[in-house]
Amino acid sequence: MNYKIKSTLLVLFLVSLVVFVGVMVGQEGLTGASTVKTVACHDHADCNDKISQTEDVCKNPGTEFSICINKAKE
Repeated sequence: MNYKIKSTLLVLFLVSLVVFVGVMVGQEGLTGASTVKTVACHDHADCNDKISQTEDVCKNPGTEFSICINKAKE
């Protein structure tokens, strides 16, 4: 085999390897960093359900673990 064929095969192998690793890693990325998918609320105003008999609270504001809680006022 001459050097051109060997070089072409080597480049093809390396590109295939990179694609394979990219597919196997998936959406998490090479660093393993996670991305925030959704944020339910940033503050209590985001949780306003427009019902005056409820207390509107944002737990864990601005994170992917945020959640709105609308509980009845006592």
